[in-house]
Amino acid sequence: MLDLSTIFLVFLSAVVAYGYAARRRDLDHIPTVGYSDPFLSWISSMRFIFHVTDILEEGYLRYPGGAFKIPMIDGWIVVLNGDHHVKDVARASLDKLNSFKSTSTFLQYKHTLGQSVIRSQYHASVIRTSLTRNIGARFEDIHDQIIQAYQDGILCRGNEWVAVPAVDLQVDVICKITSRFFVGKPLCDNARFRAICEQAAFEIFKGRFIRLFPEILRPFASRVVTGVHGLRAQMEEFVEPILRHRLEQERLHGSEWPDKPNDVISWLMDGARAAKEPITLSDISSRVLLVSFGAIHTSSATFTAALFQLCLSPENAKELREEVESVIKEEGWTKDALSKMHKLDSYFRESQRVHFLSTLPVGRTTLHDFTFSDGLCVPKGTSVGINVYARHLDDERYDHANEFDGFRHAREAGEDQPLVTGPTIDYHPFGHGRAACPGRFFAATELKLMMAHLITHYDFKLEKNEYPAKLIIESHSVPNHSVKILFRKRAE
Repeated sequence: MLDLSTIFLVFLSAVVAYGYAARRRDLDHIPTVGYSDPFLSWISSMRFIFHVTDILEEGYLRYPGGAFKIPMIDGWIVVLNGDHHVKDVARASLDKLNSFKSTSTFLQYKHTLGQSVIRSQYHASVIRTSLTRNIGARFEDIHDQIIQAYQDGILCRGNEWVAVPAVDLQVDVICKITSRFFVGKPLCDNARFRAICEQAAFEIFKGRFIRLFPEILRPFASRVVTGVHGLRAQMEEFVEPILRHRLEQERLHGSEWPDKPNDVISWLMDGARAAKEPITLSDISSRVLLVSFGAIHTSSATFTAALFQLCLSPENAKELREEVESVIKEEGWTKDALSKMHKLDSYFRESQRVHFLSTLPVGRTTLHDFTFSDGLCVPKGTSVGINVYARHLDDERYDHANEFDGFRHAREAGEDQPLVTGPTIDYHPFGHGRAACPGRFFAATELKLMMAHLITHYDFKLEKNEYPAKLIIESHSVPNHSVKILFRKRAE
């Protein structure tokens, strides 16, 4: 019988042999931060998991304006530092540099959400068009849901302070808002439906671990590692009677039948038809999960980060409150009013710059060999990303870049002001170019409206007067879920 030391040596030999056999020699011309050797690169891949910001800073300083590669546990990523790289990525067509391919491969959509989502990404067009165009028409629904959600989530009595888990509150509030906007009443009031939408983000993200399995085992792993299949089955229970009724109405009256609901299910059905895709229960349910994934947890983390910062800056809260009250007095609670809250917009832009959700939010996969304008050639099938973390904290781009300045981007009367939704050469939290986040306008609307409501109706502060540390795993940042914020109702 083999002893443990022999087994370990055999395993180690197998890992080394596999590493050398799988080595990508077509990336040798790109310098590495860490070890390039197939075996030793595992050490660097562990560093990428837990110390990615140190790696990105090192690469930014060692290769200014250039590129470098980083080993991950299941491959390599080429990181781009230069302005010309940003412009090249923005100009590149999706058949050359593809963001959806990058995300879908990373999270293994093929084995969780299904091949139809891979084959056609019509949901992105739905978000970019139908969803965005209806923000104004559905603004009162959004505002009404914000009021109700905070009343339910912050149970203040008299002048007393009440402690509320910060992240849980915002996840709950945003889940209620997006459910109201996506499907309307009465379905948005169904706690089980909202729980499915909320859980979607967590389960879909677990698809990242499917990549650790050999390809032949990934269909099986998707059912063991994630709960997406079970969530889709539950979502289908809600979608099935809705879809059946609407298809029947279309059969009787045509696609624009009387009293057709103006919601995400109708938008997805129209999107499928425009893309010449079959309208199926499984596909529509998968895409409802997918848009929920994109809408709930990223927005809640973004809002929580800004609220943590505002708790530490009561003078900023006072200045924002004055702006909001002045605009509301003139405009009322309207979408146009939000567009005139220039300081509030600046505050979220600065928060996204400093309090990142991702260090590499501008990710692409090369669908063909791609040559950048500086001559850098990246072979087909390579993951590339802009070094957004280091660029956002570069003192040559932002004065005192490591300092938070909430009104850094504000301009008098908003004249030529860079907006939170507008990617520029130095700002990329929502991505960049053709593949910039299609839902960013809805996200900005709800985030600004939530903050405007909070600062006019509540006082708030952190239990401890310091910015809560966040957890950074690989390129992703997770806010501290244990932190509570103290709220007190403001006098009317």
